[in-house]
Amino acid sequence: MSANVSLSETFDQWRVKTNELLVMTQADGSSNAIKLTNTTNSTSNTTGSIISTGGIGISKSMVIGENLNVHGNLHANGNITADGSITLGDTTTDNIVLNADINSNIIPNTNGAFDIGNSTQYWSNGFFESVKLSAAEDLGMTALEIDADDADAAAFTIDGEQTTIAVMRIDADVLTTNSVAVFSENSGATDARASVQIVQDNAAALAATALKIQSDGGITGMQLDKNFSGAAAAAVTGLHVDFDRTVPSTGTATFTDIGIDLDVNAAGLGVTTTTGMDIDVVGATSGTHTAIGLDVTVGSADTNIAARFTGGEVVLLTTSKLSFHDVGGGENISATADGVLELNSGTSLTITTPTTTIADGTNNFDIASHDGTNGLKLGGALVTVDADHINKTIGRAAAMALVFGA
Repeated sequence: MSANVSLSETFDQWRVKTNELLVMTQADGSSNAIKLTNTTNSTSNTTGSIISTGGIGISKSMVIGENLNVHGNLHANGNITADGSITLGDTTTDNIVLNADINSNIIPNTNGAFDIGNSTQYWSNGFFESVKLSAAEDLGMTALEIDADDADAAAFTIDGEQTTIAVMRIDADVLTTNSVAVFSENSGATDARASVQIVQDNAAALAATALKIQSDGGITGMQLDKNFSGAAAAAVTGLHVDFDRTVPSTGTATFTDIGIDLDVNAAGLGVTTTTGMDIDVVGATSGTHTAIGLDVTVGSADTNIAARFTGGEVVLLTTSKLSFHDVGGGENISATADGVLELNSGTSLTITTPTTTIADGTNNFDIASHDGTNGLKLGGALVTVDADHINKTIGRAAAMALVFGA
């Protein structure tokens, strides 16, 4: 080792220094204040060209040509910049604590190769402006899965402030045999509840539709498959429509209230049969059962009409006979056999029309045989002659006298 030593009036001070090996005070000639040409590399804190058993304080920058190995803690009062890769920790017991904000993107080095958290270690909460999930075609798992075990908090909530665009949209353009959305509720609780609710809850939204279904393909627009197997007594309903309109506080506007409005328009080039409503009711084969195809009850209005049919005839296509029965008065109109219509008025039958035609000129009008108490009455008086006497009477005056009396 060679060195140049410049002696000055401070040389004696340097010679008697305690705990300071070398102090450089000359401005000139000290560009290489301490220079070592020894090239021994350091592999530990006890090897290398410079070995110090104490700490080293440096007030200016330091440039290290190769590696820096710190056996203790590393603390930087300023910024840390690394031009290459950084590996933090070598075991799962190591951890990283961030007391500062992250001021950059976090982008994985390999697309789809790394996770955030795992099946046993979850992040607590995540706050994002936007989340976009893109599942690869060979992912082999659900793109978004929510497993919510908190019984007192909703699993999924959307609070949307959209005005002219849908709050939520699902597009399924390649669906084959499954559904766009499935809501499955398999709770055995007997509490009353609605598995799915659609609530349009603002009375001022007069033109809003709570539920709209548009079906441009397929043979069925909407299907309701209701099954019930309970053993306790219950009123089981396949479809319940509860339509209530309250009386407005002011005004006398004319309203038309329709519980169910069915509008069917059909077109075809071949033979087309259009049915507005098809009702098939099959009664039970065990126990005592009454099957009712249509039960209509109206009331409380100024004019009550149970059913109104316009534009076509009413046809019964069934092997069961026609029967109209008034429960309150006991009157009945029924087809008792093929081609036989029976009117049972209970007490009396009144026909009030300007002109009444009973026979068409080719068919007979038959009155039950006179038995002395029942039969044909004219003007309230019982006709006591038989048909032969009436048929043999010649002359209008004599016939009138015979039938109606002198």
